[in-house]
Amino acid sequence: MRVRGVFFLGVAIFTACSSAKSAPLAETVAPKHVAAGATPATPATFAPLFGDASVTGTISAVYLVAAIDDGIASDQPIYARADQHVTLHALVEVDHELYGDLASARLGKKLIHPSPLAHAPRFAIAWNRIEPAAANYSNTDGGTFHFTLVDYQATEITDAHETAFAADVRPTLTPDHGHGVGTMRFQAVVTRGDRTIASPGTEARRGRGSGGLTDAVMRVTIRRDDTYLGYLTEMYGQPYIWASAGLSDSTHEAERLEGSDCADFVVYGARRTGKKLAYTWTGGLPDITKLLSSGTRGDDGIYRDAKGNPLPFPKAGDLILFPRHVGALVEDKGTIGVLDDQDIMVHTLFDSPKEQPIADSGYADKPVELRRFK
Repeated sequence: MRVRGVFFLGVAIFTACSSAKSAPLAETVAPKHVAAGATPATPATFAPLFGDASVTGTISAVYLVAAIDDGIASDQPIYARADQHVTLHALVEVDHELYGDLASARLGKKLIHPSPLAHAPRFAIAWNRIEPAAANYSNTDGGTFHFTLVDYQATEITDAHETAFAADVRPTLTPDHGHGVGTMRFQAVVTRGDRTIASPGTEARRGRGSGGLTDAVMRVTIRRDDTYLGYLTEMYGQPYIWASAGLSDSTHEAERLEGSDCADFVVYGARRTGKKLAYTWTGGLPDITKLLSSGTRGDDGIYRDAKGNPLPFPKAGDLILFPRHVGALVEDKGTIGVLDDQDIMVHTLFDSPKEQPIADSGYADKPVELRRFK
């Protein structure tokens, strides 16, 4: 039962900054000083160096910004389609001056024009994914509701040692059901001499009313397309959270792409299409949808109503509601034109969202209601 409650990174083709200033490292950088928030991930052997060896100064901060296609880079969460290019860049702050290989970027509401990285002190860089370590969490462990902390871990992107690269949202610690679409968070780790400093990572917790991370951790979300089902793919790679919730709809765990349960998953997609719906549980879905048909599965795998008539397959994006579970229909398979257990649904259940035949959902033998958002 549900309980409610500045270094620049880019996608696509990038230009390695300061190639004339770069030189291979003779050995792996082994930092002696790690600044707060710097997750241990050090540049690999023969990683390039950037900047000017003759320039002095202390690197005090690293910021990530991302751009869609040729747009202005920003440090805000990025939402893009699969046919667009997202580029991650790092901005390095040295003695109150920002360096980055882009003409301009937005940090918060401020438009900044960084100096070229070639003019910065020498440094090396490594990149991390900041990703959930598990695909299944519960806000009711122990019998009472609480916001369970999602266990985020930093995993090094071993082939990224340039100052910009294409964002890749595929998870490595949990199953990859999206294959290029979904949500991922990123961190840059910069080393200069014996000092290592990083952009915000696993330590940047939201605190009250959340199990996730703040937006100071760069978040990139890539969806398949602008359809309802396309918006659902934004949640790929994020965990199932039993009884996901929030202090408000705008601060809900699903809204912040921290994870969701089955009902909040399908509502998230509707909200992204512009519907003004509140997050709810499976028992509340009939209030915001209209019933198309209902029935049970026969021995041949076809769902029929009380009179024995096969249920027509409605349309992709309509909901298939079971007792205490819900998904969205994706594709008519098996016997074309009728609902059967070979039809494909997308849902989240003790795993990050994925598409699979109804027969494999764990609910195929339960009564179904086909519903459509009002």
